[in-house]
Amino acid sequence: MSLAARVAPVLLASVLLASVLLAGPLAGQEGEPLLLEEGLEAEDLPALPVTPEALQPESSIDSETAGAVASARGAMLRGLDRVSGQSTDLTLASGQTKAMFRLEVSLSDCRYPVTDPSSDAFAHVTIRDRGEVVFNGWMTAASPALSALDHPRYDIWVLGCDGI
Repeated sequence: MSLAARVAPVLLASVLLASVLLAGPLAGQEGEPLLLEEGLEAEDLPALPVTPEALQPESSIDSETAGAVASARGAMLRGLDRVSGQSTDLTLASGQTKAMFRLEVSLSDCRYPVTDPSSDAFAHVTIRDRGEVVFNGWMTAASPALSALDHPRYDIWVLGCDGI
């Protein structure tokens, strides 16, 4: 297939899109009423019934517990040494510090949603490299890259809460 045959559909689509965008507002915009069938007014359209059930949220979660979290007794973390390729799992209790590779990992708290304990967990972790704090904050299990350890050799992330 020649280059011209491949480019032609893209060029045509671009020209059509530009002509639609430059044509101006559609009917019903900028105060112009949308035209209905001749002789038919908006008041002539049947009203849709609104039932109390239709006004209720579809979720069955109680609004008071929707955002509630609980603290677990500990957390499970995984670490990766990027140089050797070795990965290690670590279970920590709240308030505990353990060594992982040459790092010291401390867990302050691990929390999880009350309505779904097996879903997203987040843990407050402090990580030290040779005594210097290299990370201090919350890590989430569902989005490890959101708040990650920035270390040239090691990656550590939360797998979930332990002892729920």
